[in-house]
Amino acid sequence: MTAIAPKPFQLEDYEVSPETGFLPTHSPSEVQLPDIFWQVQKTVSLLPKLMATRKIRSFIDSILKVDVERATLNQMQLRQAMQVYSYLTHAYVWGEPTPAQVLPANIAVPFYTIAQKLGRPPILSYASYALDNWVRIYETEPIEIGNIMLWQNFLGGLDEDWFILIHIDIEAKAAPALAVIPNILQGIGQDNKTTVISGLENIKQAWININTTMKRMPEACDPYIYYNRVRPYIHGWKNNSALPKGLIYEGVEAYGEKPQQFRGSTGAQSSIVPTMDALFNIAHESDPLQEFLIELRDYMPPLHSAFVKEVEKRSTLRSFVKTRMEKVPKLKDLYNDCVSLIEQFRTQHLKFAAAYIHQQTAKFNNNTDIGTGGTPFMEYLQKHRHENSQHLLT
Repeated sequence: MTAIAPKPFQLEDYEVSPETGFLPTHSPSEVQLPDIFWQVQKTVSLLPKLMATRKIRSFIDSILKVDVERATLNQMQLRQAMQVYSYLTHAYVWGEPTPAQVLPANIAVPFYTIAQKLGRPPILSYASYALDNWVRIYETEPIEIGNIMLWQNFLGGLDEDWFILIHIDIEAKAAPALAVIPNILQGIGQDNKTTVISGLENIKQAWININTTMKRMPEACDPYIYYNRVRPYIHGWKNNSALPKGLIYEGVEAYGEKPQQFRGSTGAQSSIVPTMDALFNIAHESDPLQEFLIELRDYMPPLHSAFVKEVEKRSTLRSFVKTRMEKVPKLKDLYNDCVSLIEQFRTQHLKFAAAYIHQQTAKFNNNTDIGTGGTPFMEYLQKHRHENSQHLLT
């Protein structure tokens, strides 16, 4: 009997593009929703104005409940609808002085239905906050700061835009690193050191570009503004003292009117670093942190999560380099260069977390060290970095 050859590892099977990485290939703003969504779209487009009234809930309460099952929606339409309801939900929960404990059925039911179709929890996650939240100004120019605008805001303003645009730029800069993963894995399987070296060179340059973008955060996002006018609206309702029991999704039969706990949007829901950890075989100790990282995959688009898992399953890059680095020192040098650049990214993230959250928390006598994802972020970021550095080859 002839053995069936394993299916080739292809980016497109996981909604990953060699040109745009985990971002959609076209501006999400180009997607049109059916007319039955007109009211929710109009309301969400006015959020920066409506939020200023401090009476946002009365506006959202008046929205008609959309029967999502009546609409035939493709994948990108579902993602745009997910973004609309995510923003309305967070505006409803966090848009007035006291957080709401119940999400009304006119928002909760369609939001739950859309989230189920996408395989993600009904809460604002990184995918809706960043991946699906941009407009390319000139189609012939790159997706990067200067050629992208933000599509959806809570309050609006330069600091909120810049914070998210930096993330979008980073996602685009990661595309060349993702694009070479199938080649690297094939090179490992064929013992083709030249292919692996070429791929690692591309990843190294991508991470140099990512870190350059990351360092630009302070140019137009002030720590005070971020902490007080950007961050409050992206919190979730898991491990959050403001909503200790979670949020009730009114009218959602599957939840039985019981509070649900979901994590808020966090950059840790980006698939870039988990993919790199998988490729470079950077292991994390089995502890609550590792459990948290695995849990966050539930908030990624399912195919992106599957991509990370597939790279984990297939990659033997570390052992490949380790057993050949004496004869081919360049393999070791490039491997270590890439791991060091990822560590630099984690170090920069730690510095920003200290400046934008930890120090601001101290100023406002807020004793919480819990991030938007519901974790002790300083402790976790330090541990990430330490485990990263332990994987350099000597």
